[in-house]
Amino acid sequence: MKNLSCLLAVLVLSGCIYAGDNDFFSPRKDFFTAINGYLIEWASSEPKLAKTEIVEENNFKLNESMTAFRGYTVLNSKIYHKDTYAEMLLRPNHDGVMHSVSVPMEFSANKNYDVRGFVTIDGADYRLIDSGLKGFYVLIDRDGAFYQKIGQAKGNYLVLLDTKYYITPDDLRMVEVVNTNSTQTKPRKGFDLKFDGVKANRIWFTYLDYSNDKDNKGFFENISFPLNAGVIEINGIGFRVLRADNDRLDYIILKNKN
Repeated sequence: MKNLSCLLAVLVLSGCIYAGDNDFFSPRKDFFTAINGYLIEWASSEPKLAKTEIVEENNFKLNESMTAFRGYTVLNSKIYHKDTYAEMLLRPNHDGVMHSVSVPMEFSANKNYDVRGFVTIDGADYRLIDSGLKGFYVLIDRDGAFYQKIGQAKGNYLVLLDTKYYITPDDLRMVEVVNTNSTQTKPRKGFDLKFDGVKANRIWFTYLDYSNDKDNKGFFENISFPLNAGVIEINGIGFRVLRADNDRLDYIILKNKN
């Protein structure tokens, strides 16, 4: 009877351990990982918007002689939005190595390292960078110094390995590098005036108005002025024609709207 009771107990225990595809140890694993690990705040993989500005550009200067060939721009003034994105990277101040009883990890001063996440250990903040081994990370403090242990990510927790690393040379540090890039919209305001030749003693232009933009194509208009018009004014910008034929226009800017 006693042997039968033991057998039943084993069978019940076996049933608790395995029942179909259910893993009853997963909650316990997650619990012990959380107890022994440090919560990771994963970094965004997208650069952050650092600045948005309105930019105005034009192609002319006052009292400066200019030339435009047929089909090319005479006056150009554009206003658009420019967004600047910034990404924080880390780079070693010089080549260095993290040594241990296992394979050393080398760091090149010519390489930038992405910040993958952040952890706090004993009140100190660290940034995580790739170690070269999948799922394992090197820890860098706020001053750029290396932590003497690396960690393994288990879910959203970082578990430190027992192995201690030694940094060579002693002054090896990670310095911050800001990588920026900019994007700009198509012109929202402004215009583009192109020389279209001379016909019947008149100077012809193609005028594109960005202010009346439809489907990013703008509004086109053909305009003309007499050859002897003197000063021609477009949107507050005045220029005098010095020489004009069907292929070339020489002119000088005399008035700027600003």
